[in-house]
Amino acid sequence: MDRLILMILVVGLVSIGITVLLGKVASRIKSLKYLPGALCLCLSIYYYYLARFVRAGEGFEDLGKFILAVFLFAAAFFGIITALIIEYRDRSKGDR
Repeated sequence: MDRLILMILVVGLVSIGITVLLGKVASRIKSLKYLPGALCLCLSIYYYYLARFVRAGEGFEDLGKFILAVFLFAAAFFGIITALIIEYRDRSKGDR
């Protein structure tokens, strides 16, 4: 169980890094920093759909797709939260 939590945190850190990098590189395009989180969320839903409804009951393949969906959902969560924090920080700097 400890390894699973560690892997989810690593995936989250990678997602946070990509989001921060996009936030700094493309500061003019505000919505670009939301792209990694949105993409991970779409892929998470897709892999959950594959694991649950498409050829369901095939054993370890479904389990692998579900675990991938969990990892991608964690990446989406961390990415979107980071993008919202960056957006809030940029707005509070603009008020000064």
